[in-house]
Amino acid sequence: MPIRVRALLLGTFKEASGRGEVELTIPGDRADVATAIGELLKVVEEKLERELIDPLSGTPLPTALILLNGVEINNLEGLETEILDGDTLTLIPVVHGG
Repeated sequence: MPIRVRALLLGTFKEASGRGEVELTIPGDRADVATAIGELLKVVEEKLERELIDPLSGTPLPTALILLNGVEINNLEGLETEILDGDTLTLIPVVHGG
């Protein structure tokens, strides 16, 4: 049974993707945050990948705050955090100034 996830994109991620919200359907009966991000990148503008993913490691840049149901994933199991049907994944760009 596929897993349905709501992805919210804020700030520059919204601009890069061309939309602020994406409904994802992930095949299979088990998924994690990394899988959901991979599925997201398949359906949005290519520019989001350049804004979000480190080209060397293939993982999200440290300037991306990723929340699952309002909890930062580094407080859970990081990219390996399990995603359940109906969860909400939020991507927020972190901007530092001085």
